[in-house]
Amino acid sequence: MPKQFITLDDGKIAYQIYGKGQQTLILFHGLIGSSWLSQTWIEAIEQANVSCIALERPGYGDSSPFTIACVADWNAIFAQVIEVLSLKSAIAVGCSAGAVYAYASAFACPGVVTCVWVLGGVPAVFLDRVMRHYSRADQATYKWFLKASMAEIQDYYARQLDAFSKQHFKNTESYILSALNDARTTNYFGMSRESKLQISPWGFDISAIQQPVTMWHSTKDDMVPYKAVYEMPHLLKNSTFMTAEDFAFSPASEPHSESISQGFLYLLQQLNQNTSKE
Repeated sequence: MPKQFITLDDGKIAYQIYGKGQQTLILFHGLIGSSWLSQTWIEAIEQANVSCIALERPGYGDSSPFTIACVADWNAIFAQVIEVLSLKSAIAVGCSAGAVYAYASAFACPGVVTCVWVLGGVPAVFLDRVMRHYSRADQATYKWFLKASMAEIQDYYARQLDAFSKQHFKNTESYILSALNDARTTNYFGMSRESKLQISPWGFDISAIQQPVTMWHSTKDDMVPYKAVYEMPHLLKNSTFMTAEDFAFSPASEPHSESISQGFLYLLQQLNQNTSKE
């Protein structure tokens, strides 16, 4: 499937659309990601009554870098995106690091974003009450992101992902390989900048989000700690917290990515059932 582009004043946003249903999902990928989806997700989307727009955020894949000093700077870009796409109603789906942008989009466009799904989502790590639940090693890494240069962080991710690719290449799905290739092409710019933006104040009031937020997380997630994410319902006015293990998923070698996938498929199924009843 070829990528499509939204041309804006300061650059372009790349995206892909999956499915042709009436309900629109706007998907925000994780730290290592782009607009490519797994075949399992594509098939589930096509079977549901949804249209899923997978955006590549600034600096990722084929999207322009734009000038972004804090997460809230995304809001003006997103407002242009939904205008160009003529979107009247959509669910924002934030996976892992994409949760930050799902929150921001809900805050920026409450008239369009009707609700938010947060799957394995990164919480407000710039708050002490959230960061205290991370390991000392992860806290040190986040502090390093704050002071390190972009070039240093890009080199860090280049080494990390090169090692990952050498170790897991044969067992890596094609959509992940495509995302990794996109990351290399941009010299890991998007994920490096987002690492700095996550740990800095986001620039908008999380508690002002009025839409329903459904949060899905695994207690076994060692990448984004469960206890850290559990702080988020205290900051949101209208949220539902769902624990992945409550749904008896099969054991997974990587709880973070597995729970995200299972959560997406479950919520998509629920949405499809509710739509069928209407």
